[in-house]
Amino acid sequence: MAQGNNESMSMNKSAEWASAAVWQPQEIEEAWDLKEEYRDNAVFIAGGTLLQLLREQGTLLPRYLISLEKVEALHGISMEENQLKIGALTTLDLCRMNINVFQKWMILAEAIKVVASPAVRNRATIGGNVCCLVGDLVPALLALDAEVTFFDRKSFIKVSIDSFLQYENLTDAILVALTVPDPVENAWSFYEKTGRREALIPSLVTLAATAVCNRRGEIKHIRLAAGGGTTFPRRLIESECWLMGQTWNKVDLGELYNRVHGEFQPAADSFATESYRKTVAANLLVSKLEENHSKETVVWNP
Repeated sequence: MAQGNNESMSMNKSAEWASAAVWQPQEIEEAWDLKEEYRDNAVFIAGGTLLQLLREQGTLLPRYLISLEKVEALHGISMEENQLKIGALTTLDLCRMNINVFQKWMILAEAIKVVASPAVRNRATIGGNVCCLVGDLVPALLALDAEVTFFDRKSFIKVSIDSFLQYENLTDAILVALTVPDPVENAWSFYEKTGRREALIPSLVTLAATAVCNRRGEIKHIRLAAGGGTTFPRRLIESECWLMGQTWNKVDLGELYNRVHGEFQPAADSFATESYRKTVAANLLVSKLEENHSKETVVWNP
């Protein structure tokens, strides 16, 4: 009986997927007009990996799917004035294999490497990972001061990724591209995703950081970003402000632990409590900073 029910459910899901009308606009404005016409009855789709996962979890599909795959302006990777520009529909696999990403933006490459499985990375897009709000790439992009260009109604808007994630009409906006500034050579950075298994389940904690010091060892630039599970990734701005101006190898690690533990506000779920996630994040950041106290891996700028 159980097998029959499972087969029936699978057939219903397949029928639901097949019955959805799919639009394939070739221009961003055309895609926007379709969403405006059908509103809550339509959803944008890129690689489709997230939508497929939601469907398998029992989420009903909307009546109309607006595929962005044929919009050429959303594809590709390029260098523009020492900045990395990634089209929102560029697959994670293409991002991972790009020589510029691998050589200059290592924490982004490391983040991509631990997203789901190779089969998923071959279809999933960087824009989709960002727009799901809890994607593993978001902490790395926050730490790298990435900017987002998106289309809303009649205009293209460029903002920091932090501002984009808090945009009130995010579900209707069309993410066009991400721009990542040229990193300072040899600046300290790290990315870490922790979980019960490496790739196929939501992480417990995802943490990313970058830092730059002057010649006296004083921290002049610091970015800390944390997320994981169903937690929306955010910068730990209060902890960043506390670290600014301090000497790199004289930071009070106990106080840093307390500040990160207090500032990070993760969501609890069936896998871990809020308190446990806070402890993991604080311990991880402190251990990474302690590892680099005695190393000359931080840039000394004039």
